[in-house]
Amino acid sequence: MSVNFSNLTAKQKKVYTVIESYISRNGIPPTVREIGELVGEKTPGAVQGILNRLEQKGAIKRQIGAARSIQLVSSDDEMYASPEFIPEIKKINARNIDDIANIYNIEKYHPVSPDALSEGGHYFMIRCPDDGLAESGFSSRDFIFVNTSADLKDGDIVLIFYNSRSLLRYYHEEENGTLTLKADYSIIEKESFTKDEVRIIGK
Repeated sequence: MSVNFSNLTAKQKKVYTVIESYISRNGIPPTVREIGELVGEKTPGAVQGILNRLEQKGAIKRQIGAARSIQLVSSDDEMYASPEFIPEIKKINARNIDDIANIYNIEKYHPVSPDALSEGGHYFMIRCPDDGLAESGFSSRDFIFVNTSADLKDGDIVLIFYNSRSLLRYYHEEENGTLTLKADYSIIEKESFTKDEVRIIGK
């Protein structure tokens, strides 16, 4: 590690160690508020001051305007993979279905560990639209990651858009080219669809 701990004060060492431990456990850096809670410092300004001095001494790097952008400086370039920033989408409707991630439909960006994104692609986050897969562990209180460029196979869980609604369903492609989209509990009495009557938003 390239950090010279002899140049750090006791508080700076404590904050540095807390950040290192948090990243090791969670894969993403902590927020200023979380650092304050972990080191027992209730004033955000005081935590910011310590972070500023750590940055001046070359112990950390930060990205302006990002909530979880702290990177620990090490001899191995970075101690952890940089987070991916995933947009949280407000809603999906007929007017924005062709441009879901437009700037006006983004609530905010969330830093996510690359390890949480098991396959490459283009992701967004959105609140689970219904309780159709409640038995499978998906509640309307949850947020879900949606990969809009993933290759689909039978049994995948997909977000679909049908009849002005977005729904979570199990995906099956039949030999005749139709799609069977099943739920644990369905609010629509329909499971079989032609490809032109339903939109598969992503996996």
